[in-house]
Amino acid sequence: MKFGPVPLAEAAGKVLAHNVLGAEGRKLFGKGHVLTPDDLKELHALGHTSVVVAALEATDLGENEAAQRVGLALAGPHVRVAAPGVGRANLMAEVAGPLRINVPVLDRINNIDEGITVATLREHSLVRPGQLLALVKIIPFGIPAARVEDVEAVTREAGPILSVRPLQPRSVALIISGPASAQERLLADFNDPVRHRVEGLGSRLDAIICVEHTVSAIAAAIREECAAGRELILLAGVSAIIDREDVAPSALCAAGGSVAHFGVPVDPGSLLMLGYIGQTPVVGAPGCVKSRQTNVIDWILPRLLAGERLTRADLVVMGHGGLLDDISERPMPRQHSEE
Repeated sequence: MKFGPVPLAEAAGKVLAHNVLGAEGRKLFGKGHVLTPDDLKELHALGHTSVVVAALEATDLGENEAAQRVGLALAGPHVRVAAPGVGRANLMAEVAGPLRINVPVLDRINNIDEGITVATLREHSLVRPGQLLALVKIIPFGIPAARVEDVEAVTREAGPILSVRPLQPRSVALIISGPASAQERLLADFNDPVRHRVEGLGSRLDAIICVEHTVSAIAAAIREECAAGRELILLAGVSAIIDREDVAPSALCAAGGSVAHFGVPVDPGSLLMLGYIGQTPVVGAPGCVKSRQTNVIDWILPRLLAGERLTRADLVVMGHGGLLDDISERPMPRQHSEE
């Protein structure tokens, strides 16, 4: 593409680079307008002798076609592409669920040509139908077709770059452990915020069980809920988990499961345990699950309910961005920096 000023006599059929104002200061022609011979007569009447234009080469694609092709190359399952013009393509969610992005490949695509830019939400964001996930913007009025073909080649090799994993309606159990004297209070603390989260993600809190805070009692409850067909089990107790050998992790192992990871670089929520019994995720929830304010549970619950099997590697990378707003109800809220 050639860009720059040309005499009016050579501007017909070229793309206007900047807005042109009329005699009264109002916009006469907008940037991106393809100039016609009649347009040039008007510009001449206003005293213009030249105009800044973009002239596409035979090997170039216009900004709109380029944006649409890049958008279609990026879009995977449950992602819709709309190309409204002005060199843009909008990628939008068709379903509710966690956003999946192949970040290394996205970086490669953004490095192919300075005229091709792709801006996205953060990976694993919980998105809703119709939500904008990514915006493709072609910066110049035209770009070499070969660069768009490079994008398409990368995505053919790597697979879809953006997709949404749909949330699935699942049966969830909440096992609350503590002494009999505290179980009514614990139920009041945990029931509403947990139910709000689970049902807000399209699943069902089908069972709430209160047991003693012992390895044997929690293990028996885990086995019973697995036998009842629960697809996710949440453990909450009178005391947060503070060690891999604590009561809740030991109970999971006694029930026949295993701990995938304990301790997450997210605050609030660092004392989280994730494990599995067979294919069923078991989450040892930190105390912050009692709050409706965003915490680590809100980061992992959508992914688990969408069917993703999380591992230690998935949890330890949460440190980048893992410092969330503090929860004032915590026994020891963070101190202010000036204290």
